[in-house]
Amino acid sequence: MSDSSKKEGDSLLPADEKPELRIVLLGKVRVGKSFSGNTILGKDLFHSKPGLSPVTEKCQKEMGNINNQNVVVVDTPGLLSIDKTEEEIVRKIKKSIKLAKPGPHVFLIVLSVRDKYTKKVEDMVKSICDTFGKNTMDYTMVLFTRGEELKGTIEDFICRNENLHELINKCDYGYHLLHNCPEQVPELLKKINDKVQAEEGSYYTAEMLQEAETALQQVQNAAEGERQSKLACIRTAVLSGMGVGCLLGYLAGEGQITSTIGAALGAVGGGLLCAAVAGIVISAKKKCKCSNTCSCLV
Repeated sequence: MSDSSKKEGDSLLPADEKPELRIVLLGKVRVGKSFSGNTILGKDLFHSKPGLSPVTEKCQKEMGNINNQNVVVVDTPGLLSIDKTEEEIVRKIKKSIKLAKPGPHVFLIVLSVRDKYTKKVEDMVKSICDTFGKNTMDYTMVLFTRGEELKGTIEDFICRNENLHELINKCDYGYHLLHNCPEQVPELLKKINDKVQAEEGSYYTAEMLQEAETALQQVQNAAEGERQSKLACIRTAVLSGMGVGCLLGYLAGEGQITSTIGAALGAVGGGLLCAAVAGIVISAKKKCKCSNTCSCLV
């Protein structure tokens, strides 16, 4: 667990009462997040209905008492929506941290056994990690829904996809298969509680989210700087090539064609040639593992 995580004790609680448990549901649209939240709390508190359109438009917090334990569940808008951009959805999802104040003990990434673990879903998980930072998986469990429709074991289902298997290995809280019945909930909560207890009540914090936002901004700034550098390199090469090409074309055109046409052809040829050279230089710089001041390309 991260040093930035917080821990809470239960010394002030009655002997028969467990510490509060805070859960945030994450996943793509129509995967069953709201339904899972209702199943966990044993009540229809989150709006859930069949269909293709997203149901959850903003983060929603609900809570209940299960076996003498207050359980907080925060539902979030689904990723991979065709109606909204990823940036809009991520901005809303971040609010889940405040709703689960002082911070969630676990993120449940909800996946359906109906769906294949595609590149899109893999990218969605990466987006979640980018949003919440490098410590995300320390507080994450994969929750599989539609367990009653699974043919075979959940272990076989996981092992059939190498990337899904890798995701499970990264999740500190492992995985759980949820059927369409409340009998599965105590086992799920026990898994989470055992892990939280082993980590002395550690939970994800708003400070960790701030660290993740800063780190992501630095990566984006570096990528934009590299893009601008490439564009500048190409522009310089093309303009230089056109200048040289104009001169050579003008001189070459004296005998056979008009100097104006020769200059134009030389400019185009010179520009294309230098653009190609610029591309080769950029590609070589990418492969170079030295510092920006190295002499590999001199």
